Parts: sequence; structure tokens; C-alpha cells
Amino acid sequence: MKIQLINNTASEEFKKVIDLGDNNSKTLGFLPYQVFKNSAKQKKIIGAFDKVTNEFFGYLLYRVSYNKVTIVHCCISPEHRGKKVAVKLVDYLKKNTKQYDGIKLSCRNSYNINAVWERMNFVPIKEKKGRSKEGYLLTIWWYPHSQNDLLSLISDYELSNKIVAVMDMNIFLDIKDKREKESLALNSDWLLGEAILYLTREINVEINRAKSQKERKINRNLLAYYEILPFKDEESFRKILEELKEYFPIKNTNDQSDLKHLAYSISGGAQFFITRDTNLLKNKEIFQKYNLSIYRPSEFITFLDESLQVSKYMPQSLIGTNMSTERVNTGNIEYYTKIFLKPKERKSHLQKIIRDSLSQPKKYELTTITKDNNVLAFIILDRSIEGKLTIPVFRFLTSDLKITLSKHLLFKAILNSTEGKITLIEITEDYLDLDIVKTIEEARFIKTDNTWKKYNILGVLKEKAISNKILIDTNSGNQFEAQKIIDKLVSQESSDFFKTYNKERYLSPLKIKDFNIPTYIVPIRPYWAEQLFEDKSIEKLPLYEPQYELLLNRENVYYRSASPKVIQSPSRILWYLSENKSTKTKGHIKACSYIDEVFIDTPKNLYKQFKQLGIYEFRHVKETAKKNDELMAFVFSDTELFKRHISLKKIKDLFIQLENKNFMAVTPIKINSETYIALYKFGMEL
Repeated sequence: MKIQLINNTASEEFKKVIDLGDNNSKTLGFLPYQVFKNSAKQKKIIGAFDKVTNEFFGYLLYRVSYNKVTIVHCCISPEHRGKKVAVKLVDYLKKNTKQYDGIKLSCRNSYNINAVWERMNFVPIKEKKGRSKEGYLLTIWWYPHSQNDLLSLISDYELSNKIVAVMDMNIFLDIKDKREKESLALNSDWLLGEAILYLTREINVEINRAKSQKERKINRNLLAYYEILPFKDEESFRKILEELKEYFPIKNTNDQSDLKHLAYSISGGAQFFITRDTNLLKNKEIFQKYNLSIYRPSEFITFLDESLQVSKYMPQSLIGTNMSTERVNTGNIEYYTKIFLKPKERKSHLQKIIRDSLSQPKKYELTTITKDNNVLAFIILDRSIEGKLTIPVFRFLTSDLKITLSKHLLFKAILNSTEGKITLIEITEDYLDLDIVKTIEEARFIKTDNTWKKYNILGVLKEKAISNKILIDTNSGNQFEAQKIIDKLVSQESSDFFKTYNKERYLSPLKIKDFNIPTYIVPIRPYWAEQLFEDKSIEKLPLYEPQYELLLNRENVYYRSASPKVIQSPSRILWYLSENKSTKTKGHIKACSYIDEVFIDTPKNLYKQFKQLGIYEFRHVKETAKKNDELMAFVFSDTELFKRHISLKKIKDLFIQLENKNFMAVTPIKINSETYIALYKFGMEL
């Protein structure tokens, strides 16, 4: 077959073009003779002929306007159809019009020849009504030429300086239909600032297969929000496509499009291809030679986040040197699923939770805890809703540290939530162990509607204002829900004191302003304060090998002289650190706690009773007792470190003002609630 221009209007070839065009005018549309004549003179008619006999096969007539080529007629003689004559004519046109932006054509939908244009790498970009009386729908098809214009240069820059990923049709539809949380996370602002999410030209072909015009229009409108990966080299594209067919045999049109997406991605220079197609995900290694990584949405997001914050994903020391926290990532999902899957739980259920969480690393934190290379726990923290922390996974393997670790993690979550202005913590885990449920109850969570809830109210309030505060802070607009929480707090208590006490403890760090509870300032030596209050999550204690159970506890014990017997429980306390001459640190108040119980007994009995708490060895207890037969031990919990230390001068000034006496911190001092509230508000910068 030979392809040549037909530019002689007096030639036999030109007459054959006219005859063939007129004979097919019902489908092509009528063209006046003058149009054919002008097109020939402008060398805009291409003919196909037999090389030997010069038999006429067909022609292609085009025009150029606004730097775009438009195919007006592409007509093949009936007896020569099916011989790829149209392909040869269009290929000639492609090669000889590269100076233009691209080639477009209009084709009536009712002709059902979409596959012809798809094979020639045209894509359908829009639809419009034809000019005929019937108003038949026309599809506009487009083939781009690669140009070194401004737009192409911008694309090249982005390809070189940002992470470039291509989404397949299913991910596109996930986002459009809001049907997969994992895929929807690809719209995160932080991600779009670091990566460019492209679609390939093939997306137009897949959109065109929708049955209704309305659906096609909706999908095409969504395309405006995404970039189409630059199409630069058809020869390279076709070569890669043929190679991929060897690995993935084509069974239907969807398979064909899947491979075209991949071939466009590879030839266009993309680094990642995002899909949920299990067949592609199982055969990732095939694409290594093309430098294309196949990722699920969650895998891609995790990779990107890890690339940006490498240090965040390094194993971190939790206690001493052999307990650590480590992030879950897409590479170890199978491993952790196997370890933490509960009886009767579907594997897909847990993996979906994990993948959905991994897809939003700015809002979710997935952590495992390991000691001596043995996995102990797996938790997921969800901060996707402002002012709320949700814990969808809270799982622990059987170990000596199971209960202690669960208590510690809950306490840490509460403290971190308070610092992050999170008002509500919800545990939505469906498969809680019974002993973990007890831990949750002890951490003062309340069960409502199969969810464990803990409200954190940072501030000082009068008791009557609590319900309204819950309402405002949770932004729920549900007064009934707020009151239901309050009712649960007081339902088991008989006295007014303990009803109010429960409100304050369950809603910690709330301090109730008009609550008359015993309150003290307790002096403590700087050394012991450091051991009790400082975070020992990175280094060992200086005196002995870390006792993990002690360091992780949310409650501790403090020993002091049994005289004077001023302290009682329950009560609030402020910790006063005495002057440290070695560091030249003056006395100050650093923290507050609650005293849960007070015991007076012999040093030996007390140490035996509370050996599991605190940071004391028996020799320390004996030194504290000196020569006395009795010693005081009080159990304290829910310690809050102040945002700023309260200086000795500030304490003295407040004592003169509110206590009407001088401050002397030698033994525990009982103070009034007004003084406590004033010091607390100053320390917490309220």
C-alpha cells in the first residue's frame, strides 16, 4: 500500500476522491466540490493506493485551524475496509503534522466505531449535538502531538522535581463516588503539595464507555481537577504495550485499558501507578525494569510520608534499650495482621482498618510496641476529626507487661490529647480483651452505645457549667448526650462530695472551682521529682536497670515521714521541688497530682505492699523512715506537669494574698481551694 498526497484537481485520483465522498455523503456529511478542490490545492487530501495496480483504496481530508488539525473525512472503499487503510492514512497524517498541537475529529456515536479510533490512540474528550435535524450525539476524539511549548516544559519540570503518580480508572471512580476511604485520602492537601497525581489519556476512553450521556458528562467534568500525563512518544508506548500483553493477556476491553494506562505511565515517565487491582499488585516485580512502582493508595501515601519524614519511622526507644515503638507500614501489614487477628474476625476487616489508616498518615498513627524483639501491642490513633481522638485498634498480646502497658498507653493518650486540645477520646475497638476492658474502666472511660468515651476538659469551671462545657467543646449540639455522661458519673455515688469528685476525675484535667476537696503542697527533693515526673522513655535510670512496670505506671507511690499526719485522701496536691544547690535551681512548684490512698505502717510492710509502684528500693524507704517505726506512703496518680514552673516568689505572694501567712515548705502544707486554683491556673497558663 502506498500513501500519497492528492493535490492535482485534474487528476484521475482526485475524481475518485470526489466520487467516493459523494457516495458516502449520508454518513460523512456532504462537502461541496469547492471544498474538495481547495483542500487538494492546499495539499490537505491524502490518498491510499495499491502499490502495483494503483487501485484506489480511500482518502483522508483534513483542515488546520488554531494550530490544530481536524480530520474532516476519512473514507475507505467498502471492498477495502478491514485492511487497515484508515490506520495507514492516519499514521501518515500524524507523521506530517507534528508541528501542530494535535489532531481531532468528530464521529457520530451511533456509528459504533469507537474501537477504530481507540486503536489509533485517539481518545474521546467530549460530546456535542450534531447539526443534523435529528441532533445525533457526536464524540470529539483527540490525538496530541508532543511539543516543546510552555505547557510541556512545565510538565517536564514537575516530572523532574516532584513525585509523579498515575491513578487508574477505579481509583478515579473511588474518588468520584466517595466509595473508598483509602482512595479518598489521595485528595489530602499535604499530599497534593508533594506529589502530582496524573491520569492517562486512556481515562477518556473508559469514561466514554459509560452507558448514559449524563454519567459521561459527570466523569468528564471531574477530569478538570486532574492533569493528564504528557503523551510524548507513540512508538515507545506501543512497544511497551506489546511487552505488557505478554505478562497480562487481554480478555476484554477493560483489560486493554488497564494495560494502556500502564504503558502510558511508563512511556510518560511516571514513577508510581496507584491501583487496587489485585493482579497488578501481586505482580509488582514485572514493572521494576520500567522503574514503575505499583502501589495501593495506602501504600503510596505511606511511602510519601516516610520519604518526607524518615526519622519519624525509625524505631524509637520507649524504655531503656530493649523496648521500642515502631510504625506499621505497608510492608508489614500481613505480618501484624497475622499476629493481632482476633478469633472470628475477618482478615479483610482488620486489613481494611489498617490500610484506611495508612492512607492518612497526617491524621492516623499506627504503632507497635516491642520488647527484646517480641511484639507486645498494636494501637491505632485516629485524629481525623478535630477535637477528637479515636482508637479503632487497641490490642495486646499476652505478656507480663500487658496490663501495665495498656494503662500507660491510655494515660499517655489522655495527656497528649489534653495538650493537643482534644476534648473526646473514643475507643471503638470491637475485639477488646476482658482484662483490657478493666484497664479502660480504671482509666475512667465511660461506655455508651458500644463505645468507650473519655471527655477531657482543660480548664477551671464551676460545677454547674460542666454540662454546657461538654456541649461546646465536643461541638455535638446534643445536650442530652452531655447530660447522659454527667448522669453516669454520679449514678453510683451516694454523697455529694464523691459525685463532684467523680466529675472532676472522669473529666480530668478539669478542676472544679467550687469543689471543697482537701488540697496540699507537698515538698519533694529534686532527685526524686526527676525520677517520678521526667519522661524516662529514652534513657535508663541512673541507679539500676530499668524496671519497666514501674516506669510505665500511671500511678506511683511516695514515701515520707508519718508526722505530721496532715495528708488525707482523696485529695489534690501540688508538688514543690526544693532548692537544688548543685544545679543552682531555686524552689518551685512543677506539677500536680491526686492522692488516692494514704497508708501508715512500718517501712518493711509498706515496701512489701507497694514494691510494684514507685521508683524506690528498700534502702531508700529505710533512709526516708530514719529511726522511726512508722512511715507514710501515699499512692498518687494522674500527674500533670505544669507548662511553667511557679517560682518561690510567686508562691509567697499568693500565700500572703490568699492564705494570709508566709510560705514555708518543710512538711506538707494544707491550703484552701482558692489558693490551689490560683496556682494551678498560673502553672497551666489558663
